[in-house]
Parts: sequence; C-alpha cells; structure tokens
Amino acid sequence: MALPILSYDARVVSPVTNGLDLPVPNNGGGMEIATAALYLDPADPASRNNRVELEGTIGIRLEGPGNIRLLVRIWRAGTEIYYSLVTNLLDNYVLLNVSFAESAPPGLQNYQLIIENQTPDTTAFVAGPVVFTAIAIGK
Repeated sequence: MALPILSYDARVVSPVTNGLDLPVPNNGGGMEIATAALYLDPADPASRNNRVELEGTIGIRLEGPGNIRLLVRIWRAGTEIYYSLVTNLLDNYVLLNVSFAESAPPGLQNYQLIIENQTPDTTAFVAGPVVFTAIAIGK
C-alpha cells in the first residue's frame, strides 16, 4: 500500500559549489541558511500519524590551518529539534549532509537549517551547494 504524501517543500539556495560566500559566524547564535515549510491539514486523518523527513546539504569552504568544528541545527517553531557537531574538518571544501525524521503536530510547520562555527579564530564559509528538503508522509 502506498503511503500518502501530505506536504513537500524544497529550497535550493545555491545548486553549485562557490555559488555563495557567506561567512559562518562563531557568535553563539549561528546563521540561518535555509528554511522549509510543511502544512499538515488538521482535518486529514493521515496528518495525525505522520513522518516528517528533513534533509540538508551544505557546501563549506574552510580557510586557514586547524581543525574546524561546525554545529548544524534544525529548528521547528523556534525550538531546536536536531543538532550535529561536525569535527575534524581539515579539507578546504566539505559537503555536510544532515538527515532527521520526526512526527510533527498538525498545522503549519516551519523549519530552519542553521550553521555555526564552534572554533574561535578560524574561518569557514557557506560556499554551496545549499539544499534543504522537507516531506511529510502519512502512515
């Protein structure tokens, strides 16, 4: 039996490497680099029992020596629902991939993909590609 797709959103901020040049802050708050929104209709019974899958790809360019640590977070409605600390970043260009699944309440759900540099005196840039997708599937 096929499962119904309740809602889908995809944001391609930049489809290519070096399409962006955004410095990743290390100020403790991070930087929003992409958003996605899903609407789970409260009147649809399939929305009550759902699976939301979020996936992001972030191309990073690193400058200077040292091991840079980056924190990638996903927020829903102003609350952190996922985080991953990526360490041992020693190459000049890195593709970070994140994937997370949850069950979300009915209604409009807004998601934010956020990145933060956790290493003082280092420099990292969001260079692209940057892609963020969200899909809600009924069970």
